[in-house]
Amino acid sequence: MRRRKQIVFYGIMVVLTLAVIEGMAQAAYYIAYGEFNGGGRSRFQPAAADAVAAVEYRDPGPAIIHPYYGFTRLETPELNQAPPRREDGVVLIGLVGSSVAYDVVPALRSALAAWFRDNDIPLRPVVIELAAGGFKQPQQVMIIANTLSLGGEYDIIVNLDGHNELIFARDNYFDDGVFPFYPAWWQDRVSGWLTDPQKLLIGRIYTRRQREQRLLTLATAEPWRRLALYGIVNRYLLERVAGQIVALNHELADTVPGEYQLVRHGPPLATNPDEYDLSRMALRMWYNGSALLAGLSRDAGAEYYHFLQPNQYVPDAKPLNNWELADAYAADDVRVGVYRVAYPLLRRLGGELSQQGINYYDLTQIFADHGETLYKDDCCHLNTRGNELLAASMVRRLEPALRRRAALATAKVGGGGGMA
Repeated sequence: MRRRKQIVFYGIMVVLTLAVIEGMAQAAYYIAYGEFNGGGRSRFQPAAADAVAAVEYRDPGPAIIHPYYGFTRLETPELNQAPPRREDGVVLIGLVGSSVAYDVVPALRSALAAWFRDNDIPLRPVVIELAAGGFKQPQQVMIIANTLSLGGEYDIIVNLDGHNELIFARDNYFDDGVFPFYPAWWQDRVSGWLTDPQKLLIGRIYTRRQREQRLLTLATAEPWRRLALYGIVNRYLLERVAGQIVALNHELADTVPGEYQLVRHGPPLATNPDEYDLSRMALRMWYNGSALLAGLSRDAGAEYYHFLQPNQYVPDAKPLNNWELADAYAADDVRVGVYRVAYPLLRRLGGELSQQGINYYDLTQIFADHGETLYKDDCCHLNTRGNELLAASMVRRLEPALRRRAALATAKVGGGGGMA
């Protein structure tokens, strides 16, 4: 009996001691970070990507330089494979654009398949994914022109864009001193100028980025994530590696030559534009690119549709809820200013595209009646529900072209021939 009481007593003491330690850890966490351990990633933000001189750090996706497109990513194999060819029973839809277009592909494929099924049309829609994060005009034109010149065929060509053309032209010119219509982060993608010490710094930054991601994963590991002692150790390591990343990043930036280099900066502009003038130039490039895509599509026997993507920075485009305002809207970000300056110009040019007979649709207002969370970050990327709504809006506007393709397929089959 006495032995049992001793065991109970020591057990209680151990539990109380652990509780005290946990309480002290929770207090220390609050003192250090201004919040209690929330059992997850909390409000920690990964190291900022300021003063970056290495593409592996600022844009970690596996990208390769392409002679016509600027760059491609390995996760979009259609950009690095033989171009598509028409076949019986298939509607080929080539989709160009940037990361929003890349993200919407699964939802678009599902919405198209549902449309053909619901309308009892025995055709199979195939979306050729030619979009990638960071793409902007004239990359969309280059992709379609190149695939067509290689014998590629499409029934419908869809362009979903309108964000990168504005933002990256501005970032290229004002932040990086790069020709505004070169691909995004061009100076980071051209690695031939890097010295061996710079490459070593790039590798050190990359390994610390990997460590940061592992620590972020561990922050949500069960069952430890709710323990303040576990949280404070993890948070300390995260803050430490984030500081190392920023320090290495600045060290790398200090080694970048300040003088003009054609391979890194591209041709200089004849004028010295301000923000407004550069926005006008970028939008004219956007307009010209769409007009060229319409002509290329027409000459290739395809129908062309241009969609202006949704964006939370367009005034009154969506009632942003509390989460979106806190985590998906950067009030001080340059995007706010760019859209205030450029959007009136963009709407006017979009109207001119329609007047030229181009199937142009402004989708920035499709979320005007949706108060639920649809954006997942402060750079216009959508969550699953947002992509579903975007895909549904696109399919509704594509319906005339889809019906024409279905009628053409039926006529060719009835006439004894196959699809062209």
